[in-house]
Amino acid sequence: MSPMQREVRAEVAAYLGRSLGGRVGLDVWTRAESGLVLPDRDGCTHCDAVAESAREIATTHDAISLTRYDLDRHAARAEEAGIERAPTTVIRGGGRSLRFVGYWSGPLLAPLVTVLGLLGGGVRPLAEEGREALGALPEAVDVELAVTPFDPISPQLMLLLGAIAAEARDVNVTITEYAEFPKLAARRSVVELPTLWIGERRYVGVWRDDELIEQVARAAAGNVEPVIRESTLSVPYLSEEGARQLARQTRAEQGGDPGFPGVAPGTETSPGSGGSGLIVPGRG
Repeated sequence: MSPMQREVRAEVAAYLGRSLGGRVGLDVWTRAESGLVLPDRDGCTHCDAVAESAREIATTHDAISLTRYDLDRHAARAEEAGIERAPTTVIRGGGRSLRFVGYWSGPLLAPLVTVLGLLGGGVRPLAEEGREALGALPEAVDVELAVTPFDPISPQLMLLLGAIAAEARDVNVTITEYAEFPKLAARRSVVELPTLWIGERRYVGVWRDDELIEQVARAAAGNVEPVIRESTLSVPYLSEEGARQLARQTRAEQGGDPGFPGVAPGTETSPGSGGSGLIVPGRG
């Protein structure tokens, strides 16, 4: 079954048709599941869905190319590229890139497609002051954002980091969907979302664009002083199994099916949850 419904695919095609001004590459890294349960590694439960979703997106526009890699068969290339987990999708455009680790479904699809448009030469949403600050970074900075499809904050921060990645060659952005990686979440003590790593330092809660750009600029300059933020709102981390359990509990309490977002097959969220106006599919 196609991961995207026909009307969703049409929305994606229409958005990319309006937004892409240059070529974009999608590198999709997956691995075949062996059937063995490894105590120290999460399985690639959504590899097939990510590969098929990427294929469908690539067919919506001639400027999008798709390259498939297997994390085991192309191990040397993976090590060179710094790819450690499957599935990983690398979006490349205009000499800049962003990588997404995991399955970008449900409310995460809209911001990911928007990021694809930004890296493909779309609009530059950041203010001029922010663009100048990012263009003057003295050193490169690694930034990783932990997200899930079960919190309302992830889509907006994905858009912000996508805009930063499209603007700054020296900011290496990774977005990881932790709901499907509970072992990794436990190992890295992810208990609240959003969790953000800028360099070696960890931050929890929401960010405005000026706040985040300032924190990145401080990290690039070796300044570890935290930016005082207007809000540090966060929500509890929820794994896929935790979301299913919560959905079952809610159904039992309400005597019906609440259609818990991201769990029930075919569930959809409303346009605008990711800021791009796309209709996005639920997570099966």
